[in-house]
Amino acid sequence: MVSLIEFLKERNIPVDKVEEDKIDCQVILLLSDDELTKYIPIYGDRIAVKDFCKNQGGTGSKSKKKKTLLQKIRKRLHPSSKRNLFKTKKDIDESSSDSDDNPSTSKNIGNDHAAKSERRIELGWLMKEGDRMKQVRGPTGGGTRHLIVDKDTLVSTIKETALKLYFPEGISPRGKIENFVVDIMDFKRQSANLDLSVENIYDRSKMRLLRFYLLTVPKERDNTEQEKNSTTRTKENEDQKSVSQLLRLENHENNSSHSSYNEHTSLNMCSDDEIQFGPVLADIDDIYDSTIPLNDIHTQSDSQPENSYIANDPGIITNSLGIIADGPGLINNEQLFLDPFHSVKIRVHRGNLMIEMMKIFSDPTIMYATFFDVSMILPTGKAEEGVGEGIFRDCLTEFWNEFMDNCCIGNSQKVPTIRHDFQEEQWLSIGRIIFKGWQIANYLPIGLSIIVMENAMYGKFKSDLMENFLCFITEEDKTLFSTALKDYESVDNDELIEALENHSCRSAVTKESITRILLEIAHKEMVQECNFITDAWAKILSQLGQSLSYENLTEIYSKMEPSNRKVTKMLHFSDNLSNLEREVMNHLQRYVRELDKVLLKKFLRFCTGSDLILDGKDTITVEFVVLDGFGRRPIAHTCGRVLRIPRNYENFTIFRSEFNNILNTSVWVMDIV
Repeated sequence: MVSLIEFLKERNIPVDKVEEDKIDCQVILLLSDDELTKYIPIYGDRIAVKDFCKNQGGTGSKSKKKKTLLQKIRKRLHPSSKRNLFKTKKDIDESSSDSDDNPSTSKNIGNDHAAKSERRIELGWLMKEGDRMKQVRGPTGGGTRHLIVDKDTLVSTIKETALKLYFPEGISPRGKIENFVVDIMDFKRQSANLDLSVENIYDRSKMRLLRFYLLTVPKERDNTEQEKNSTTRTKENEDQKSVSQLLRLENHENNSSHSSYNEHTSLNMCSDDEIQFGPVLADIDDIYDSTIPLNDIHTQSDSQPENSYIANDPGIITNSLGIIADGPGLINNEQLFLDPFHSVKIRVHRGNLMIEMMKIFSDPTIMYATFFDVSMILPTGKAEEGVGEGIFRDCLTEFWNEFMDNCCIGNSQKVPTIRHDFQEEQWLSIGRIIFKGWQIANYLPIGLSIIVMENAMYGKFKSDLMENFLCFITEEDKTLFSTALKDYESVDNDELIEALENHSCRSAVTKESITRILLEIAHKEMVQECNFITDAWAKILSQLGQSLSYENLTEIYSKMEPSNRKVTKMLHFSDNLSNLEREVMNHLQRYVRELDKVLLKKFLRFCTGSDLILDGKDTITVEFVVLDGFGRRPIAHTCGRVLRIPRNYENFTIFRSEFNNILNTSVWVMDIV
């Protein structure tokens, strides 16, 4: 084999410095091209030498790596005849001789995990109801628990562990442990042998991960207790029926004495609705928590006017006589004018609310509606039971949140953008939602730029275009443009040009032209690009412009925008509070003062159904209730704007943590009738 020195001499490369610095093939492969130039000046020679060194040392290195890799693979394989398939005859002979000399080496070959003393298992909770076994989910005290136990642990020990996990101190959300007959089930949901160990069951089942279930069967109560409870329930039903009849009589008398629209709607909105979160004490198997109803004395037939129009499906309106009107122009306008209490029942699904609302409001005759009875359908297909004006406010809030996300651009102020699937009919539907939202609930979508609303209502805008444009763009661009307007020389010119290019600027910018250029960009993005939309809205909202002046609209935008100070002032407490209640009152006030803008709007929506401060509705009545353990949670009645707070919080941090968990919940369910 030719050595490196001989190869260098063949190519007439000086070897003195190479020999002096002890440069060999392995070293050359580690040197960079610049370092190798000191020894081999010519580029072609360097390439040839590197190739020579790779051929000299590469084969042995590669084969060694391959051999090492094969050894690692063989080590992880189980000792069997299959293992020999990956060995050469020489390897088999060597391993045989090694095992003969050292018998201990043949033990524990293969999966190292088999030699571990601990194994993983899962625990679940099953509740037997009649002939069915239902799994208890996490929000109701159940859920899957993951454990690491000794492989010799008996099933009886696992049963005791499950009881401690699901019945801490003998109590769970489903009741006390003494009220149940308890058993432990295996992965096949069959009663497990208490004397078997985890390792025995793993060996028999060959499962990768064992799962056990704690089975609880409610004990049967004696006949005396059942009769007592039956008598109590009968008495409660009779009392409830009497109260219901009394309230219906009161409503009938009140309806006879009131003739104005506002007075009528106040009577028909008396049924309160509640937003509630937290653990559920009721027995359900849904992914949503239920709440404990305060009363059940109002029914749909009580709250629904006799001549009501019901939109059971998006875009379809029916009246109580069974006449169906599908699409615009099929309802008798004269009849609508004659009916002073025209009520429309809207049935929409959470998650698809924006599209369904637009279909319902595509009918122009809906402009004659004086009251909306909204029914919200959960993603599970179950209808929420909450009724009242708070549901309509919540429906409007969710609609505009979806609209801002799907149909608008901008930062703190939004501008609607053209969509290929939205033609004039769709934008007219949205205009009707704006109109009826203001007319019935005093709700205006102030998330939309006031420039857009002024153009739609008055045909032109008066508000400061530059000020609104700076709220429309990103915070980074806002800082840059504001600095350029005040001190042009202090702004990096390349950064400014790049920001203007993002807004499709086609003019050279200077200190003298920066204001004019920014106003031109603002007009293009906030007026021109949404001109088709505002023209469509103007056909509906011009009526609002006749009753609201520019100054009124500006004042409404200012009053409806929530702030920590405004919301804190909205909280109204009783004058007679105990020391414990006064401490929780301080927690609530401090909590509201510290909320950021996003959570503040969520808090307001939780209490009132709307994330804005609606005109004339500036009070949230705070009441204190006794709720302990899993049932401790705030309760909001959005119709009456009542917030009920438990009076027993240990400190402010626990109060804040529990309230934050509620406000950050993605699903809000209203289920009090």
